[in-house]
Amino acid sequence: MTKKEKEKIIIPTLFILVAILTIISLPREGQFKYQYQKGSPWMYENLDAAFDFPIIKTDEELRLEREKITRHFTPYFLLKPDIEAEQLRAFSSEAIRVELSDELQSKLLSLYKTIYSRGIMDNARYNELNPETGLALVQGKMADKKSSAEIFSHQTAREYFQNRIETFSKREVEAMRSSRIDFSIFIVPNLIYDESTTFAVQSSSLQDISLTKGIVYTGQRIISKGEIVTGTTEQTLNSMRAEYNSKIGFSGSIPLLIVGQTLIIILTLFVIFILIQAIRPKMLHNIAELIFTLFLFLLVVGGSSLVYKIGPSALYLLPFPVIVLFLDSFFPTRFSLPVYILFLIPLAVITDGYHLLLINLIVGGIAVYVFRFWGRGWQQFLSALFVFIAFLLTDLAFHLISEGTFNQLNGTIVRNYGIASILMIASYPLVFLFEKIFGFVSLSRLRDLADTGNKALRELSEKAPGTMQHSLQVANLAETAARTIGADALLCRVGALYHDIGKINNPQYFGENQTASFNPHSLLNPRESARIVIQHVEDGKVLAKKFGLPSLVSDFIETHHGRTRTEAFYTTWCNEGGDPANVEDFTYEGQLPTTPEHVIVMLADAVEAACRSLKDYTPESISSMVNKMVRQRVSEDQLQNADITYRSLRRIQETFKVQIQEMYHSRITYPKRKRLK
Repeated sequence: MTKKEKEKIIIPTLFILVAILTIISLPREGQFKYQYQKGSPWMYENLDAAFDFPIIKTDEELRLEREKITRHFTPYFLLKPDIEAEQLRAFSSEAIRVELSDELQSKLLSLYKTIYSRGIMDNARYNELNPETGLALVQGKMADKKSSAEIFSHQTAREYFQNRIETFSKREVEAMRSSRIDFSIFIVPNLIYDESTTFAVQSSSLQDISLTKGIVYTGQRIISKGEIVTGTTEQTLNSMRAEYNSKIGFSGSIPLLIVGQTLIIILTLFVIFILIQAIRPKMLHNIAELIFTLFLFLLVVGGSSLVYKIGPSALYLLPFPVIVLFLDSFFPTRFSLPVYILFLIPLAVITDGYHLLLINLIVGGIAVYVFRFWGRGWQQFLSALFVFIAFLLTDLAFHLISEGTFNQLNGTIVRNYGIASILMIASYPLVFLFEKIFGFVSLSRLRDLADTGNKALRELSEKAPGTMQHSLQVANLAETAARTIGADALLCRVGALYHDIGKINNPQYFGENQTASFNPHSLLNPRESARIVIQHVEDGKVLAKKFGLPSLVSDFIETHHGRTRTEAFYTTWCNEGGDPANVEDFTYEGQLPTTPEHVIVMLADAVEAACRSLKDYTPESISSMVNKMVRQRVSEDQLQNADITYRSLRRIQETFKVQIQEMYHSRITYPKRKRLK
């Protein structure tokens, strides 16, 4: 069975399998058949209630009720008699020590007991009391509600004590003064805040809040055709939809519901197939890429369905934008972004609305853009911040469209979108796992490979510095040309940097590493020289495995010469009487380029090497040499398997001409200074 025959079986099977798994995952709930928005007219016929249902309070109403309970809730305090007893014992000891009269001791004890019986609270707690709610005083198992005026603060208790002392006789006051005791120190707070009881009772009160207000009875008119949907009407419609989904449920045929869901999924997958065929047709011949793309689709739809069954509000915690970042790590943005948009379409089926879909569509596009600039290391957190801001602004925009006011903004969206942004950064490293599983090369990996400080390029620079300089020049040419025709510029740069890595083994046999005084080929016959030079391709493949280069990069080693001849050695061979038919010994046994990136690096390598031999770097000579090298590769059928147009070739040629002229521009000739006589 040929590869094409296998693809004809595997590709439809993959799409069918993903469709089946996706359909199975979808919730079996029919959609509420009415779509409406506050401030817009009702587009349907008059709507009357088909069943009794309660009107559900809005989140804002529930929030206000909770705040009211929290603000006006009566705090609980424990009356601690042991504190009173301890202080009275301390007073008695001091009174005996200074020999206060029994009568005065008795009066003071009575005063202390009066104050403690009412209760003393520390000043800070007392100032926090709400005069309207007061407090609940817990004694034993009983709680007695009191107003703040019925108890003392620490300050008012001391003031009360001092005021009562003034009513004592002069003799008693003089006796107290002569004792040199501060009798107010025995007045300390004996009301202790009971946090556990307060929290328990408050929680119970919050749980007792009714989630509904009023009821709509069967046959009652909800809204008429053409009537504007107001806030009150929207609340009633939302209540009707919630009751329908939770109790009435889907009243139609479940098999027909599944048919409808199946059609949506099949049509979505069909459009994805069309998009693949239009933008990235080679994916249909790369099963790993296709499996990865369909896996992400299944992850989005299946994961959303599962989370929706757990709790619809939890969908706002999912980091959908990371999906487009996964796609954009391996595929061009012109493909990844439209595919991501198609992935989100089933969310409208799952959530019965377009709010979540549209928000993540917009934020996904922003995520792709910001990750281009801040996608490495700690900068990812900066990208997460921008994504978080994008979430908030997009949600705010929809809120203003719906409500026309900043009121009723829900604070939970800040938390939800914050979690989603953090999860996006936390899950992004999975791109490296996908890279291993599917054999891809991510943008992050390419950026690392483009770093000239890595082990492979450092070794090339040390052992073959001339080749390293040549590779850098080729990389600059290839990267610029790639941008001109819309090819992968980073991939071209990386491929160009490693295309001649095989020259590490025998650097002295290549012109860019030789000195003017000695050429080792002068000691060899042309056929042996050709063999050594051609060998750098095979050596490059071995070194690529040693340094762990991905196949996407090592392919440039095999294709940068294709099946061309080493013309200089072949010509010398023929001139020295060798058999002209012996072409094989002078021909590279590489692979012909298949992608635009392969072609760009092949041509950039040939053009850069050829232009080094020019004696005069005029625009005419450079143009002539570039045209010659490109024509030569085309005439030798080196590009016959490449997916590239003649128009792109012409644009590459023109780019090379400009770049070469800038690289080898004429230098200023500085005049010699005349000697003074």
